[in-house]
Amino acid sequence: MVAASGLAPPRLAVSCPRAAGRGCGGHYRVGFLRSAPVALAGPAAAQLRCCASTVDDGVVSAAAAPKPRLPRVVGMGSKLIGCGSATPSLSVSNDDLSKIVETSDEWIAARTGIRNRRVLSGNETLRELSVQAAKKALEMAQVNADDVDLVLLCTSTPDDLFGGAAQVLAEVGCANAFGFDITAACSGFIIGLITATRFIKGGGIRNILVIGADALSQFVDWTDRGTCILFGDAAGAVLVQACSADEDGLLGFCVQSDGNGQKHLNCVSSHVGSILSKTNGVPSFPPKKATFSNIEMNGKEVFRFAVRCVPQSIEKALEEAGLPASSIDWLLLHQANQRIIDAAASRLDIPSDKVISNLANYGNTSAASIPLALDEAVRAGKVKAGDVIAASGFGAGLTWGSAIVKWC
Repeated sequence: MVAASGLAPPRLAVSCPRAAGRGCGGHYRVGFLRSAPVALAGPAAAQLRCCASTVDDGVVSAAAAPKPRLPRVVGMGSKLIGCGSATPSLSVSNDDLSKIVETSDEWIAARTGIRNRRVLSGNETLRELSVQAAKKALEMAQVNADDVDLVLLCTSTPDDLFGGAAQVLAEVGCANAFGFDITAACSGFIIGLITATRFIKGGGIRNILVIGADALSQFVDWTDRGTCILFGDAAGAVLVQACSADEDGLLGFCVQSDGNGQKHLNCVSSHVGSILSKTNGVPSFPPKKATFSNIEMNGKEVFRFAVRCVPQSIEKALEEAGLPASSIDWLLLHQANQRIIDAAASRLDIPSDKVISNLANYGNTSAASIPLALDEAVRAGKVKAGDVIAASGFGAGLTWGSAIVKWC
């Protein structure tokens, strides 16, 4: 039983009905309400050293552990209450590219809808963009960094191969948060957004930063006009907050993948040179030094995949939400190609004035494209409280997913 405060008594199991067709089905699940950790004394206290928030000279201090938080409540809804974005300072136009490869502004714009893209330069890093976007999202949401419980960094191009979420949350000041990376390229943000709502519903988490950030310019062959014209760098973020179930802003979703399509869009690892010159006669040892090749894409196949699967994915998400396509206030797709966006809108019978697109200014920014476009639309006053948004990401893997969300 939930108290008037919205919090339930600890250590109780409650039946949490889920709306038919929502998420993974219309069955009933048991929700467990967990209390905050009980403070221990004596020998047991030493076992809490791994739960502290700071490390000093390699030793974790139990005394520095954050204060116990409010009880976790399972079965809550989720709402989007803030967004932010950041882009590099260097803008590369189609005319600039025409000096590098055989192309023109007219050729690129006609085939993609892109006219400019932002690219990391100098000392700029993807981590810095992620931090800026996250801070803006927190500012809009009016949530303190200390109140963030989880940070999801959706990226395929972290500054550190081992992941960047921990560094980002530290620089943002999320002292009480846990974080990890999600790698799903252009689908990453949608998958991260859905993951955030599941942590809230199933784990009792309250505030989650979902950051989409990529710097694909680092993996582009700038002599290949088929790919170098497409990609740019950016970061975007949203703050997802727990709310009552009847205020749930995630109305429906659908996620899918097909590894058989990987051959059409990839950036695979390769091996160059030998790490050691002397192998002492051991065959195939040591392994060669690993690196990554450039982005390779079969544009025609990716286009056919997107215009077929994206509308189907959105229709499935709408079906789970119990909504018709006419209820959509805004269509927000991964900003890959204007022809894909137009084709999907046409198949869903959504007029162009309900389609959010900033592709012309930024190109394909992978996991950053949806939150970047959303942030601009919100700050421009286009997206308003209560608006229903059909968002869909698609790309490498192949992976794709859609979410029907309500902006708060």
